[in-house]
Order: sequence, then structure tokens, then C-alpha cells
Amino acid sequence: MMIRKIIALTILTCLLNTLSIFAQDSLITALAKNNQTTFTKDVNQLKGLGWDKIIEKAKGSSNVLIGEDHFTDEIPFFVSKIAEQIKFDNFFCEIDPFTAHIFEQKINTLSTDALKKYKADYGNTFSFYAFESEFNLLKQLVNGKTNIRGTDQILLVADRLICNELMQSTKNKRAKEIYESIRDQSKAHFSAFLKDQKKPFYLLTEDFGKKIDELTKLKLSSEENKIVAALKLTAEIYKSQNHHLRIQLMKNQLMADYNNWVGKKNLYKYGANHASKGESMLEIYDIGNLVNNVADSQFTNSLHIVIVGKSGMQASPFQGFPASKIDENEGFLRSLKPFFKLINGNEWQCFDMAPIRRAIENGKIKITDIKLLRIIKGFDLLVVIPEVTASQFPKS
Repeated sequence: MMIRKIIALTILTCLLNTLSIFAQDSLITALAKNNQTTFTKDVNQLKGLGWDKIIEKAKGSSNVLIGEDHFTDEIPFFVSKIAEQIKFDNFFCEIDPFTAHIFEQKINTLSTDALKKYKADYGNTFSFYAFESEFNLLKQLVNGKTNIRGTDQILLVADRLICNELMQSTKNKRAKEIYESIRDQSKAHFSAFLKDQKKPFYLLTEDFGKKIDELTKLKLSSEENKIVAALKLTAEIYKSQNHHLRIQLMKNQLMADYNNWVGKKNLYKYGANHASKGESMLEIYDIGNLVNNVADSQFTNSLHIVIVGKSGMQASPFQGFPASKIDENEGFLRSLKPFFKLINGNEWQCFDMAPIRRAIENGKIKITDIKLLRIIKGFDLLVVIPEVTASQFPKS
């Protein structure tokens, strides 16, 4: 008899919880509908009330942060259209400072053919900017005299890119030999990885660690010492999978550039996990939170936009690997279900989060989905693209 009562109570509790979640979702959907505007992609432009709202808010903000779901063509297009409308002094992105400088220098100095060849030789070390649409965004910004600034760790395979530059500039003969060896070993290990994913990246090997240790004992320029230290820290982050250390580095490198961006017009493009003004979906206060606080201390503001595709395809970060289908019921997209219910047709959607945030603060809505709560509190606008296409690598 007791067991039956326990089972009945358990079923009743589950039913009540389900009804409560359904009711909460319905309230959010109703509020979202009242604060929803649309816009469309028309040939090479974005048009509509939603787009006008985004541009108006971006023009009124000293810092515009785009939190994205990576590996689609539509999002760099979206960012490029914002950059066409607004002149930014700085563009911060999810690469390291040294790679950012290399990109700027190559775009500014190489001919079209030489840049194409350089991309063919080193493009697979460019992180997200290995994709055609992403690199075109960089070129647009550099040509528009916007400074490219990186805040991240060095990419797992970008030791090759960076050491190729160092071997050309170093004055130390032994260092040049080591840089050349790292460059060549990194390329060989990456080629092996592409054939067999059980093979390690060179940056994670014992041999790489020994070469970095030897470099620290040589007489190098201050810039070389800085880069060697960054390579060592990068290896530590990857080996330990220490997300907190990575975020510490990102914030440290942002603040190292403080005098170059405070009081300026700045654009940021990061994964959605990094761009929230509050606690991120990974339960840490990330770079978006730091920018928001700095802007607040300067009596200015920051605009935080999260942009996602509801369906379609996402590219693999590795050339030659298949794209994957987006599933709206997986990852943090699942938390956006109350908004996705309002998506019909091909129009892009813009949701203003401020009224929903106020409803939460006033106790009119109680949200039990922690990720959804962090998204609503952490972003000012949610942009949903009904269907996205996978980013494309340059054609050979």
C-alpha cells in the first residue's frame, strides 16, 4: 500500500512539474511574441524592422558583443552588415593576439595572389577564420581601418603559423632552428591527425614541451619571450582542459589592451558562452561580463546579442570532415524552445529580452531552466535564423 502511495505521489509530482514548465514556457512565448520583430536577407542586404532595431541599439552602444553558434555562413554575414553600417575602432575575436597581428599584417601587405597562396599554405591554422566568409569579414574590417585584437589562447595547430613568423624575425640562431622544427613537426602531426584522430597534436607532445623549455633558456627579444610564454601556457590549458584558466587568460589579455579600447567603439565576436553580460552558460563570469562592467564604470553601455540558427548545417572545424545537422533539441538550443515556437517561414527573428528580464525581476515569471535564465539575463537581443548553411573552406 505504501509503495503504491509513493508511486502515485511521484507521478503526481512529475505531472505538476511538467505542467508548471509548460505554463512558464507559454508565458515566455507570449512575452516574446510581443517583443518580436523580423527582418530578411535580401540579396546582399538585411532589411526590416528587426534589423533597424539592431542597428539603432548598436549605434547607441560603445561595445557591441555578438555571441554566436559557430561554423555557419550566415553569422559572419550578419556581423559584416553591422560593420558596414557602423565604424568600429577595434574588433575583438576568439583568436590569440599574435595571430591577430599576423592576419592584419598579411592582409595589409600581401597582394591578392600572395594572400591567396598564404591562406592555402597556412589557412588550416586560422581557427574560425580558415572559412571563406569569416576571413572575408576580417579583410573587410582591416580594409576599413578597424584594429583586429585577439584575446584567446593560441590555437592547437597555430604553433606552426606563429613559429613560421618567429623564425624569420629572431636574431638567435638556435631559436631559429627550434622555431623551424616546431613549424615542421606541427604540420606533420596535424596531417597525421587528419588521417587518424587518435594521433596527437604536436603542441601536446613531450617533444614540444622540451623545445619550449629550451627556448626559455635562450637570449630572445622581449616579444619572443612573450610568445614563448604564451605557447607554454596554451599547452597547459589544452593538456589540463582548464576552462577557468582559459577565461582568465582571455580577460587578462583584454585588460592588457585596455588603453587601446576603453572609450572607443568596439565590436566583439565570440562563442555564445563568452559573450553574456552576466554568468555564462558554463557557470563562469566570462569576457562579456568584464566588458559590461568596464563599460558601466565608464558611464557607457554594452549591447549583447546572441545569434543562432534553428535548423540547417554546421561545418566541421577540419577541412574534409562532413558538416553536421543542427538539432534544436540539443545543447543550449533546447532551452530556446519558448522562442523557437514563434519561428515560421524564412524571416530572421529578433527578440528583445529586456521586457522578459523585467518580468522575471518582478516575479511575474519563474524560470527553472537555468540556461534559459542565463540567456535572458545575459543578452539584450536574441536573433534566430530559421535555417543556416555550413561555413565553407576556400576552394583550391
